[in-house]
Amino acid sequence: MINIQVLKVMFNKMDSCIKMNRGGINLFYRIRYGMGIVWNYLRYKATISDYFELRFFEKNSKEKKEYLTSKDGLRFAQYVDSQEVFTQLCSKKEMYRELKKYVKRDQLYSAESTKEDFEKFVDKHNSFLYKLDVADCGRGIEKWTVSKGSIEDLYNKFKKSPAVLDELVTQHQELSKLNPSSVNTIRIFTVMIGNECEIIGAALRMGVGNTVIDNYSAGGVVGSIDEKTGIVRDDGEDAIGRRYEMHPTSKIRMKGFKIPNWETVIEFVRECAQNYPLKYVAWDIAIRENDCVLIEANPNGMANVIQIAGAKGRKKQYEELRRKIEKIRRN
Repeated sequence: MINIQVLKVMFNKMDSCIKMNRGGINLFYRIRYGMGIVWNYLRYKATISDYFELRFFEKNSKEKKEYLTSKDGLRFAQYVDSQEVFTQLCSKKEMYRELKKYVKRDQLYSAESTKEDFEKFVDKHNSFLYKLDVADCGRGIEKWTVSKGSIEDLYNKFKKSPAVLDELVTQHQELSKLNPSSVNTIRIFTVMIGNECEIIGAALRMGVGNTVIDNYSAGGVVGSIDEKTGIVRDDGEDAIGRRYEMHPTSKIRMKGFKIPNWETVIEFVRECAQNYPLKYVAWDIAIRENDCVLIEANPNGMANVIQIAGAKGRKKQYEELRRKIEKIRRN
């Protein structure tokens, strides 16, 4: 069944992309881009998001073959992990339970909490995040602030759907300077090959304006990180391909930005990966002044984010990773 809301979002993304690249919107460009979307899906299995985020509309056939599409990434995830474990850990509640040691903050689950539990939580935390249990791309996340007389309404909403209340994280001051309203996280892709954790790629995710989320699919900006140095390698980029030499809110230069405590971040992610049932994960990590905390562990975290903003296509890298896994399984 066609999801009308998804089509509306994609149509708006297409118009934004046309406007950015062509200076205006007309029927000719809509038809041209629409035909491009269909052709690239049939030829390369590129989704609409792939077409715009990976800028397939301006790449030749050879260049397109260098990129891992969303469907390629899903096939890799399904090859590496069992469907049972994958499905189970799509739940934020189950994910947080498995990784409790690395969460390092208070949380409350709607399915298991009483009104008394809720009142104790909000008494301790006047502001916090509300997260739907199964949602992605920043959807279903709201910042709640308790005021006099609001507790009853908030509690009823909390109990209405499976959800998690999440204590707010105070991030490192250098990351807060980029966009103080959002926790600007590091997304790091890893895969376990035998007993070894392999770092696939990393990106800095930054909110824009007054948003509380940093997802680039929800209007944020991405900076590609050199995995060895922790330095942003090029200008930032958003989901429709607009490039930013400076962060659009803070005006901080993107290229050359140094992620604080990078060695600690990598060590933290490796430890998380070695203690989690899923082997292929996209980790969202917040950096505090003296340590790191886990924000989320995403099954199949959509590798587009580590293929933009100056990063190269990673299809060959994923093919090599699969060969390594196959070799271990044969032995």
